[in-house]
Amino acid sequence: MEKPAWRINFNTMNGPASKILITLPEWSSTRKWIFRFIFVFVLLFILSVPFPHPYLLNPPSVVSPFFENLVKWTGDHVFKIRHPYSNRLISDSTGLYIHLAILFFISLITAVAWGIIDKRKKSYPILAYWFRVGISYYLAFYLMSYGFNKLFKRQFYIPEPNTLFTTMGNTYRDLLYWSSMGVSRPYNIFLGSLELLAGILLLFRKTRLIGSLLAISILLNIVAVNLSYNINVKIFSCFLLWLALLVMAPAAKRLYNFFFTGNKMPAAAWEPQYVSPVMSRVYITGKVLVIGYMLWCLLVVYIKSGNFNDDQATRPPFHGAYEVISFSKNNDTLPPLLSDTYRWKRVFIHRRGYFIIQFMNDDMQDYDLYCDTLKKAWYIQKTTDKTEAVLQYRQTTDTTIRLTSKIGIDSLHIDLLRIDLSKLPLLQKEFSWTVDESIQER
Repeated sequence: MEKPAWRINFNTMNGPASKILITLPEWSSTRKWIFRFIFVFVLLFILSVPFPHPYLLNPPSVVSPFFENLVKWTGDHVFKIRHPYSNRLISDSTGLYIHLAILFFISLITAVAWGIIDKRKKSYPILAYWFRVGISYYLAFYLMSYGFNKLFKRQFYIPEPNTLFTTMGNTYRDLLYWSSMGVSRPYNIFLGSLELLAGILLLFRKTRLIGSLLAISILLNIVAVNLSYNINVKIFSCFLLWLALLVMAPAAKRLYNFFFTGNKMPAAAWEPQYVSPVMSRVYITGKVLVIGYMLWCLLVVYIKSGNFNDDQATRPPFHGAYEVISFSKNNDTLPPLLSDTYRWKRVFIHRRGYFIIQFMNDDMQDYDLYCDTLKKAWYIQKTTDKTEAVLQYRQTTDTTIRLTSKIGIDSLHIDLLRIDLSKLPLLQKEFSWTVDESIQER
């Protein structure tokens, strides 16, 4: 016969203080060992792997240098990696994979030591409950962060001009996925709303289970996309999916019975139900403060910038794509031959300060760009060998620009015609209910 684990005093709303006996089943040795291991591993991962947010406390920034040195030593002396690799704990780096192995070993040793020290403990219901609450809030924060990023087009933005003129065959899969997502704001709103809803549901005890199920479905898709399109957040997305599964785990048997056996769902896993009014007020106040701080961290970025739709955000001067309609070298006009690797075909001004040249053979060269509007000059520097050049510009009309420059011994005169990107098929806001309408539109 099981013995009551403890006795809790609580005040009822309409009567004097009462007592309740809570009887808890004893955990098996295997369950206790698995819980200790998971608890330590998750805690170490959260505290050591940096996925920073501008306004959120960032403990990994303090401890990650120690672990990066440990990763370097482990990679060199234990795994004996001879080729160059990054020991930084950044997304999907070799160092992060080594770090996971280190965390696995530390968690294993800690779980064994914990079990020896605390071998009389029959179960960890309170620690397990608050562990579940903690990872629910952690998971909720990142789901809401990604949700707001999609709602306000901060994550998937409209493709940059150079991307729009890069052929599909020359585009990497991750950029192709990013670009296709960026051209559809309605789908961003749909997916972002689901992530935001899952995050909100995870914050409350009564909706935590359905929130975890929604989070699992969302994160399964995200993990599949990251693996299929080679997007470099594979480890972190898998970690978030694992957390969602851990939040759902206490109700796994209930869900199985509900969906597959038709039996009545058994009682939920133990959760603290009876607390005094004072403790209840403290708990509610703390919860409101934590959720308020999370929302402030997530929204202050958009409030400060005033950017709630990146599609309509102000772009830097001259941002866009330009067709090269005339290209003269030493007063000799070069014809637009597709085999020419010197003549420019198009020029692109990137929003992040890049000047990009597309040559006639469609190869592209990136330059860092600084625009001096007073001197009417573009200062460009090649990102590889730091070669510099100055392009004097003169706007001849609203849509045309003349560039003059001296590069080496060659003098260049280049005429540019601004391309209206809104006319490109990819950026059309087309929608048809029937195939007949679609055919007529095209």
